[in-house]
Amino acid sequence: MPEKENENVMEKMFGIAKEYKEMKKAEVKTDNNVLITGLGGFVGSHLANTLKDRNTNIVGIVRDSIPSDWLSDALFGCTILNGDIRNRDFMRRVIKHYDINVIYHIASFANVKQANNLVYETFDTNVMGTLSVLEACKNSRRFEQGDGKIIVLNTDKVYGEKLEATEDDKYDWSEPYATSKSCQGFISKMFREIYNLDVKSAHSCNIFGYDPFNDRLIPNTIKNCIKGKSPVIYNNDSSIREYIYIDDVVDDLYMLTSDYYNKNAYNINTGFVYNQKDIVLKIIEYYNDINFENIEPTYADGKLPKQIQNESMKSINWNWAPQWSFDDGIRETVDNFLIYRYDWRWDLFTYE
Repeated sequence: MPEKENENVMEKMFGIAKEYKEMKKAEVKTDNNVLITGLGGFVGSHLANTLKDRNTNIVGIVRDSIPSDWLSDALFGCTILNGDIRNRDFMRRVIKHYDINVIYHIASFANVKQANNLVYETFDTNVMGTLSVLEACKNSRRFEQGDGKIIVLNTDKVYGEKLEATEDDKYDWSEPYATSKSCQGFISKMFREIYNLDVKSAHSCNIFGYDPFNDRLIPNTIKNCIKGKSPVIYNNDSSIREYIYIDDVVDDLYMLTSDYYNKNAYNINTGFVYNQKDIVLKIIEYYNDINFENIEPTYADGKLPKQIQNESMKSINWNWAPQWSFDDGIRETVDNFLIYRYDWRWDLFTYE
């Protein structure tokens, strides 16, 4: 966990960052026809919910999604298309028909554990899907002439176990997911340098927020607490990871469409580095005081996958700091799980 002094420094930066970001937002065009791949997913739906308040016409591609109150609210007013990003003809038709000039490529096979067993599916989506999207842009007159922007959401895991990795550091992948996202980064760079497409890769640390159908640490811990179950802390897990709240991520992706940012890659990082025990103990504080009494975690031994990122990333391409502290992000996530509790009501009856 970061030292308290470091957290205080980050807190002081929020005001500076907010003023800086507001200045840069003024340089972002607001008359955009926006395409979001992976609209029905965690990041895609939160991005749409933010962008629809910024004078944008949003078109989104959905392949699979679970109906929910959150998606109904977040995607209200968006044009929703069912399709597969790996289909080049489909992508070309969408870009041309809806006169798209900004693309947020969010769709991804993002489950690291599943990727270890579904290697082909992981590469097919993350590599061939990206190739299809960018090839369609290359064949679009608007994008070919430099009047279109593409933001590709990537991950800090492409840097492997490097400490304080910057955008200039070489990729150092290992497991299937990180390798597929590294290939995605290379493809994005190729289309930028060889075909002059305005494409940027955004390497984000671990994103958290309201994500009810995810089985990762934060949503699982919150759901267990709401159900009165004891969340699990693994005794043998001392690894740490860097976290960022979803609202900061979508705001950054929006900012990257500004002409001010003209580099190939950007790191989205916070300095909020915690281990899984720290996070579980933070979350249960809300339920010990508010909803339930004396929720205590269960301590267990388990063989866990090695964590990839051991330290906060760094950025040399932009001056950025989060507007959301980690604690505020957790509090907002806890609140949203209560607001949209019927999204995952089916799970209330399956845990025993």
